[in-house]
Amino acid sequence: MTYDDEMLQEINASVDLLEYVSQSIEMEKKGRDYFGHCPLHIDNTPSFSITPSKNSYYCFSCGRSGGIIGYLMDYEHLRFDDAVDKAAKLGNMDLSKMCKSQTITFLKKTKNLMREKEQVVHEILNSNELNKYSYEDIPEWIDEGILQEVMDLFDVRINDRDNRIVYPVYDIDGNLINIKGRTRYKNFKELRIPKYINYYPIGTMDYFQGLNVTLPFIKDQNEMIIFESVKSVMKAYGWGYKNSASAEKHTITDEQLKLLVRLRVNIVFAFDSDISYSDKDIKKTIDVLKRITNVYVIYDRKGLLGGKDAKNAPVDLSREIWEQLYFNKTKVT
Repeated sequence: MTYDDEMLQEINASVDLLEYVSQSIEMEKKGRDYFGHCPLHIDNTPSFSITPSKNSYYCFSCGRSGGIIGYLMDYEHLRFDDAVDKAAKLGNMDLSKMCKSQTITFLKKTKNLMREKEQVVHEILNSNELNKYSYEDIPEWIDEGILQEVMDLFDVRINDRDNRIVYPVYDIDGNLINIKGRTRYKNFKELRIPKYINYYPIGTMDYFQGLNVTLPFIKDQNEMIIFESVKSVMKAYGWGYKNSASAEKHTITDEQLKLLVRLRVNIVFAFDSDISYSDKDIKKTIDVLKRITNVYVIYDRKGLLGGKDAKNAPVDLSREIWEQLYFNKTKVT
């Protein structure tokens, strides 16, 4: 099913949220709102609230908010389609009146643009291309907290000739399509050496780095954490957060967006501290995805990562900081 915003708002308005939630959470009136214990985290002081005048909920601790559809997704763990279906039944709404959504319009437009512009097809490389490079311990990445065994799993190697750390790039079907290298020279700017290079033509950016390793975990957990770099993916993997991949930058291409739509899993954006989720391109991506699945973003409200100037990834400083940010991620509504 696809839906338009007006009908979704009508469905949310058709169900008395307080009446429904009170069947499973004990709510106490305080002023104009009602409060109860949020069941999704340790909640010694009731932080889950319902505002009857808005027919909406908000948790002051974990930041979850929305109407009945959002509640069914957050607290009963329903997929978007199932949550809409259940909410419509609760409100005696007729789903057959649903209109075509903006999401489908956007995807059709993207598909037409894809047809109009010439696409650069990836060359599928022979896996022996990786054998040009050697397996060695990488102490600078180990010092950053990336386990050597994890780097081996992601097939990270050394190009001694260029003094670069290199790693393979695979497409969604598991084909080797590129090899990427990161310089080991700390003074690369003075030497006028690019920090990263691709050894082959990039082609269309229709892949996520590391997905060849992490895809089974993403499907199993029904969630994909998106970082900006594969280093973040590997560090998180070593901590047991194996359901992530790297977009290789902080914007998502139309082709990557189509891949995410195809996967239909919950999405958690975990971009670096200097990135704003209100950026036009990022917001456009989120607006499309949130109509299809649950979308969360990691906000560093307490400045744990050192602010914008530090440009730290959510996993850069410590596991404790990462987990605090991850478990307090905010759902986009």
